[in-house]
Amino acid sequence: MSFFIDIVAGPGNSVRYFLSATPTVVGRSHTCDVPIDDAYVSGRHAEFWEDDSGNCFVRDLNSSNGTSCNGQKMEASVTRTLQSGDRIDLADGKAMITVSRQDQGVASKNRFPPPEGTVTFMFTDMQGSTDLVRDLGDIKSREVFRIHEEVLTEAILRNEGYIVKEQGDGFMAAFTSSRGGILCAITVQENLMTLRDSDPDLPIHVRIGLNTGESIIENEDYFGRAVNEAARISAQAESEEILVSGVSKRMADSAGDMVFGEPRELVLKGLPGSHVVHPVIWRGE
Repeated sequence: MSFFIDIVAGPGNSVRYFLSATPTVVGRSHTCDVPIDDAYVSGRHAEFWEDDSGNCFVRDLNSSNGTSCNGQKMEASVTRTLQSGDRIDLADGKAMITVSRQDQGVASKNRFPPPEGTVTFMFTDMQGSTDLVRDLGDIKSREVFRIHEEVLTEAILRNEGYIVKEQGDGFMAAFTSSRGGILCAITVQENLMTLRDSDPDLPIHVRIGLNTGESIIENEDYFGRAVNEAARISAQAESEEILVSGVSKRMADSAGDMVFGEPRELVLKGLPGSHVVHPVIWRGE
C-alpha cells in the first residue's frame, strides 16, 4: 500500500484514508467505507484502490451527479489510473478528494524494521498548510515544511518509531509500544512549541492522533481498522492537541507518569459506534 486519499466534504470535515487492493467506496450510504453526508452525493458514488504493482485507480459507480478528475468529467463505470496530486470531485465539488503517494525516500531514514503484531499508529497533520503556501509563497513555505519534517523525523526516530509515510504536512508512524508513540507525540509538540517561542513568525501547529491494534503489514506498510481509526482520531484533534484511543491510553499508562485530560466520546467516520478518546496533557498544566 503506497497511496492515500484526503477527502474534504465541507469546512472542517476532512478525513484521510489509506488504500489497498480492496476497493474503498465513497458515498452517501452509511455502509460505504467513507460515508459523506450530502444529498448530491450518490449512495455509492465512487471507489478507489491500488494494485500490487503500485498503481492507483478510481471508478465512478454510476453516480447521479458524476465524478471528475482534474476538472474533466469521468465516464460512469470506466476505470481511470491516478497519479499523486490528482484531484477528484464528486457531484461538482460537494466532496473533494486529493490523491497522494508515500515518499519513497522514507525507507532510507528508518533505523528499525517495521513493527509487527500489536502496533501503535501515530498520525500527524500540520494545520493550515494550504494557507501557508498562499500566504508565504513557495520558497518561504517550503522552508517551513522542511523544518516541520526535520522535527517530526527526529522525534519519531529518537523514540524508536518507524516512519511509514510522510507528506509535506503530515506523517504516519508505527511504534512497538503505545508508550513510545505517546512520548514521541509529546516530544513533537514540545519541540514545536520551543521553535514557535523562539520565532513567533514560524507558523507550525500540529494535531496528533494515536491508536493501538493488531497490524496488517505488506511491503513495509500497514492497513486495516487500527490504522484507519488512528487517522480518524487525528482528524478530530484540535491544533497542538494529542488525542489517543482508550487502548493506547491503557497500554501506555502503567507507570502512572502520563497525564490525560477528560475523555471525549467521538463518532469516527466509516467506523461503527462511538469511540472514547483521551487528550494528553503535555504542557505541564
